[in-house]
Amino acid sequence: MEERKDHIKRLIKRWMENTITREEKEELVRLLNGQTLLSDVEPGLQEMWDAQTSQPVFSEDETASMIDRILSNNRLEREIDQQPPVHRIHFMRRWGWAAASIIIMLGIGVFLWTTNKNDSKTQRTAEHSPATEVMPAMGKVVLKLPGGQQIYLDSMHGSIVKQGTLTVDNKKGSLAYNGAADKMEYHTLTVPRGRQYELQLPDGTNVWLNAASSITYPIIFTGPERKVTVSGEVYFEVAKNKSKPFRVSVNDMMITVTGTHFNVNAYNDEPFLATTVLEGGVKVTRNNRTVTLSPNEQSLSDATGSISVNRNVNVNEVMAWRERFFHFESADLPTILRELARWYDVDVAYEGAISKERFFVIVNRNSSLSAVLKALQANDVEFNINGKKLTVKYNK
Repeated sequence: MEERKDHIKRLIKRWMENTITREEKEELVRLLNGQTLLSDVEPGLQEMWDAQTSQPVFSEDETASMIDRILSNNRLEREIDQQPPVHRIHFMRRWGWAAASIIIMLGIGVFLWTTNKNDSKTQRTAEHSPATEVMPAMGKVVLKLPGGQQIYLDSMHGSIVKQGTLTVDNKKGSLAYNGAADKMEYHTLTVPRGRQYELQLPDGTNVWLNAASSITYPIIFTGPERKVTVSGEVYFEVAKNKSKPFRVSVNDMMITVTGTHFNVNAYNDEPFLATTVLEGGVKVTRNNRTVTLSPNEQSLSDATGSISVNRNVNVNEVMAWRERFFHFESADLPTILRELARWYDVDVAYEGAISKERFFVIVNRNSSLSAVLKALQANDVEFNINGKKLTVKYNK
């Protein structure tokens, strides 16, 4: 039994150091999905974590709950993987959930390994006090109606708007349009930093909005197309209707589909407008150039308007926000901190040079900002939290 535990511990260490072979990785995944997952793996992982810090993030109850969820998902995916893949897209495939299992079993919500980490003694603790502890922001989700009327969705529930036979129902973080409106008008749903919200459009299309995002849409789709306008990051599961294409306007870019699942990342502070397809296909048009995307493909369009295509995108990383995780693989520090800023509603300032390290990070979005920063404090990167300002200092 002890030999088995030691073997699993060695495999995890090799994985974190990025020296694991494909065969070893497959073996580790099998072991993580096995019946002896907790008893064989947790002690070694806890030992590794204790060597770096003594402060967990999750309580034991939260840890147990998330383990149950992850293991249930693994069993479900094993069943679905035997079916034709076109029927369903999984946001966290086997290896993604196996990696998440490592995180949760530690009870810390965070796993990190830099691409060239050499000395654990360079880790430091974020400078903050309990009074300045920063949790995910809790701004107000707003539905804006014609004439400037605003409805704060956190304080109104049930049927909040009625027009003709149309009712707009708001409950438990979800807004749904049911029935038919008797006249055309546009609504705008705005989600602030630190929040997420779901929306069902009048045609049955399901929409998820990430933090600092918005969508403007008609309450009845007339004419030859279904057109909406978005900002920030939005995921769509479009109701199929070949005779009436669904179009998403993002700045000066247009995305056209008839029925598909795709994600749009159009934050103004990101270097690219990114469209990622999970199911079906989309056409992305900008500056008179059009590219067609299939599942697991992503278009990237920069400030010049040019469009490139990534034919092998990591869907787990793109869609982790839907599972309420941050997920970065080989990401630089500015990329990570931009997303943290949107979630925790902080402003990031850099002192001196910016670290060029690359990080692998999976973090539960319910964690405090200081807990997340502890995972990033490696290789001479230090953080200071002062109110809503996060200062980053690189000591090399």
